[in-house]
Amino acid sequence: MLPVERVLGALGMCFDEPALSFLQSPLYILSCLMKSKLHFPVAGIAWFTLSLIGFADPPAATLKIAGVFEAVVASDISQNTEHLKSFVISKIVSHGTTVSKGQTVVWFESENLDLEIRKAEVDLRLSGLTLDEEEFSYKQFLETQQLDRDAAKRTKRKAQQDHDNFVKVDRDRQLKTAEFNLKSSAASLANAAEELKQLEQMYKEDDLTEESEEIVLKRAKQSVEAAEYRLEGTRIQTLRTVNQTVPQSDNQHAATLSRAAMAYEKAMHSFAGDRVRHEIEITRKREQFKDEEQKVQEMRQERKQIVLKAPHDGIVLYGGLQRGKLSDKESTLQSGSKVANNQVIATVVGTGRLRVRIDLSEDALQTVVVGAECGVRPKAFPDVTLAGTVKSVSRVPFAGAKYDCVITFRHRNNISIVPAMTCDVEFAVPSKSDKGDSQRKADKE
Repeated sequence: MLPVERVLGALGMCFDEPALSFLQSPLYILSCLMKSKLHFPVAGIAWFTLSLIGFADPPAATLKIAGVFEAVVASDISQNTEHLKSFVISKIVSHGTTVSKGQTVVWFESENLDLEIRKAEVDLRLSGLTLDEEEFSYKQFLETQQLDRDAAKRTKRKAQQDHDNFVKVDRDRQLKTAEFNLKSSAASLANAAEELKQLEQMYKEDDLTEESEEIVLKRAKQSVEAAEYRLEGTRIQTLRTVNQTVPQSDNQHAATLSRAAMAYEKAMHSFAGDRVRHEIEITRKREQFKDEEQKVQEMRQERKQIVLKAPHDGIVLYGGLQRGKLSDKESTLQSGSKVANNQVIATVVGTGRLRVRIDLSEDALQTVVVGAECGVRPKAFPDVTLAGTVKSVSRVPFAGAKYDCVITFRHRNNISIVPAMTCDVEFAVPSKSDKGDSQRKADKE
C-alpha cells in the first residue's frame, strides 16, 4: 500500500472514533497515526501535511466539570393527603426496580387510617347533635325577639298616647278643674256668708235671743270661716296648678315621650345587632358542620389511596433527587417505616430521554454558553465520549455562586446509562487568538 493511502486510512480510523470535532486535536490525531503502526517517516509526512492544512495548531485547553445524568421525565412518589396523616409502609418495591405505568410501588397499612376515619365520623355525629341544639336555640331566639319587639312597640305607643292625651285633653282639664275649684270655693264662701247674714237679721228683730238661736248663729259663723279658709287654699292650689303643675306635666310628658322613643330605637338597634350576631354564629356553625362532613368524605376518598402507583414507566429510586442526584446517605425505607405527609418516598425516573445537569461557577460562564458544544464522558465508561450541547444556563445562581446548566447529548445504544449516574463534561476553552478574533469580529459588527 502506498504511504499516502496508509495515511488516509489512518486518518479515517481517527474520525471513526467516538470523539468530537473539537476533541480531534492534532495530538489526538497524531496518536491515532501512531496506533496505525505507520513508520515514523510516514507519520512525520502525515503530521507535516496536517500542519499545512491547519491542524497542527497548539492544542486548546479544556474545562472539565462534574455532572450527573438526569431523566427528562421523573415523578415523585408521595402521599399528598390533606387529612390522613398516619402512614406506615406495609410493602415497597426494591430500590432500582423497573416498573411500568400504573404498577403499584408502595402499599400502606390501613389500621391507623381506619381509626382516624372512625374518630372523625364520631366527631361529626357529635357536631350534628350540637348543631341541632343551636338551631333550636336560634329558632327560640327569633321568636323571643319578636315578642320583645312587640313589647317595645307597645311601650312606645303607650308613651305617645299618654303624651297626646295630656296635650289634647288632660292639660286643659287640669286648668279648668283648678278654675272650677276656685269658683266653687268662692261660691261656698258667698253662700255661707249670705246664710249668716240672714240669720243675724232674723234674730236681730227679736229682742230676746234664745239659746238655740245663738248656737245656730255660731255654727253659721264657723261655716263662713271654713269657707274663707277653703277659698284661700283653693286660690293657692289654683295658682300652683297654673304656674307649676301644668308646666311640669308638660315637660314630664315630653321627656317621657322622648325617653320612650330613645328606648325604642335602642331596642330596635339592639335587636338588629343581636339578630345579625346570631345569624353569623349559626351560619358559622353550619359551615363548620359542612366542613366536617366534607372532611369525612375526603378522608374516605383518601383512604382509597392506600397504594401508590407509578405515573409512568421507569426505575424506582428511594427518596427524592436533588438536581438529579441521589442522597449520599442510604435510604432506610422498608416495611414498617413511618412516612410523613408529602414526604417523597421514592422517585420514578424515566429511562428514555436523558440529559446532563451540571453546576457552573461564575468563572465558567464565559466558556459555557447556550449552544456551546462539549464532550460528555460517563464515569462508568471512561473510554466513551458523547457529543453534547448546552441547552440552558440560568441567569441567576440557584445557590451561592452556583449556576444551573442543562446539557443534551447524543445517546449511544451500545452503552447502558441510567439516571443518577455521574460523568465529566469537557469544554474547549478558546485560545487568546480565538478570543481576539471574536472581539475584532464583534467590534466590526
